[in-house]
Amino acid sequence: MRRNTNVALVSLGLLLGTAGCDSFLTGDKLSQNPNFPTVASIQQLFVGVQAAQFAFQEGTVAMMMCMWVQGCSAANGRFVQQGGQYFFNEGSNIGANSGDWILVYDGGGLVDIKQIETDAVASGDSSYLGVTKIWEALTIGTASDMWGNIPYSEAVSGNKTPVLDNRFVILGNLQTVLTQAIAELTNGAGAGPGVADLVFQGDRANWIRAAWTLKARYFMHTAESLGVPAYTAAIAAATNGINDPSGASDLASFHSTATSERNMWAQFQTSSGFGTDLEGGRFLATYMNARLDPRRAAYFCPTATGPWVAGHAYAANAKIVDSNGEVEKVVTAGTSAGTQPTWATTTGATTADNTVTWRNLGQPYGGDDFNTVITPDSVSSFACLPARFGEATRIPYVSYLENELILAEAYNQTGNDALALTHLNNARATVGPPISTPLVGITGAALLDSIMLEKYVGMFQNIESINDYRRTCIPAITPSSNSAGFTHVPGRLYYPQNERNVNPNIPDGSFQVATHGFRNAGDVHACQGSDNVP
Repeated sequence: MRRNTNVALVSLGLLLGTAGCDSFLTGDKLSQNPNFPTVASIQQLFVGVQAAQFAFQEGTVAMMMCMWVQGCSAANGRFVQQGGQYFFNEGSNIGANSGDWILVYDGGGLVDIKQIETDAVASGDSSYLGVTKIWEALTIGTASDMWGNIPYSEAVSGNKTPVLDNRFVILGNLQTVLTQAIAELTNGAGAGPGVADLVFQGDRANWIRAAWTLKARYFMHTAESLGVPAYTAAIAAATNGINDPSGASDLASFHSTATSERNMWAQFQTSSGFGTDLEGGRFLATYMNARLDPRRAAYFCPTATGPWVAGHAYAANAKIVDSNGEVEKVVTAGTSAGTQPTWATTTGATTADNTVTWRNLGQPYGGDDFNTVITPDSVSSFACLPARFGEATRIPYVSYLENELILAEAYNQTGNDALALTHLNNARATVGPPISTPLVGITGAALLDSIMLEKYVGMFQNIESINDYRRTCIPAITPSSNSAGFTHVPGRLYYPQNERNVNPNIPDGSFQVATHGFRNAGDVHACQGSDNVP
């Protein structure tokens, strides 16, 4: 396993801008590919695919999308902050994401996925074939979400200048791929990947349910254009989707504490040199604080942890967590009283404590905001590696929570608010108090807002969160201040220039920004606007 999981470390280097300038769709590099199918077994190829796609789902794209929906933010003015403020172009790794494009297509990507499928057909292993097709659908669907029209039908055909397939055609084709995958897994012939399957260890039932949820996701991606038929199809698919509220049946990554197998978010924090740049996003932290969401400690580092101590000499700028669970900062140094004072509960208000003066900084979790000057005292980092950044933490890509909230949104949009509320409360029940308290009496637009905000919180670190925002304009975030000319959250990424250099089917950067307002066709909601960035 170790050789293939090194893909994750390679991807980290690519994330930091060390990618070369050759095309990864022309076939020129296949002879140099360590996963080249003439020398690698189906099992080796499959493990390599998983490692590469874990890196894709948790790499630069995921980090950028976390910032674009303001679940994350950044400081220090380097490439992380630039990506969050839409400062990118087709020649940069941030924004064009050459390293992530490589993961979609080259070793560990579609090249190897197709070879595994060929080998599975040759050996009569329907189980291996079905699981691999689900990886194909997740990989290509995510890539199309980010780049719109992309090479697919000709990507591994030997054509050195593959065409860009229409995004909606791709989504339709992926529905077919997933239908085939479900049939192959239902057939169940062959041993399948077994222990080489790092997600479900070959459990066919779990893979089938994940495929149905992924089908529902892709139906939702057509809802702006197709309306009710898309929502109806999503309901039918999600009804067969992931139904285990424990999370054990979620399609989630595998990670361990071994150096090459760590969670990519943890790797970025500890190994990239840029970990201190990434911070909590203000919109997400503020929303979670307002409802005392119990997941805050799993998502963010607290801004203070120590309790107040009687008779203690406190230096200026020291911080404690008061008896109300809020952070207090010393603004006048001194010695605290023998008994705890009555703390001011308004953010910014001060409390006298013998010779110490404290200022209330609010909840111990907070985020940064590119549009507002915020004191660093109130901004959560990820340096402590909260649970979702743990080295061995499995990041869910397709989940029960997503499945329930797809059902909730689709029922709401087709006029069945009673069932929509049921599925919203099913999702909330997995979180814990006070969020698990059922909501009642919400209908219409207010119910949709509750559904999408619940999904916004639950899909933290998931690339899919940007698609929900594009479709609904929820949450109502204010686009980040930027010097690149964007007045809306960007609708897509640039194609990498190194790919355009060798494939004339990829348009130049100026054409990309002038087409559909630099967004994917079909993304027409008001918050997407139209940014023809110079």
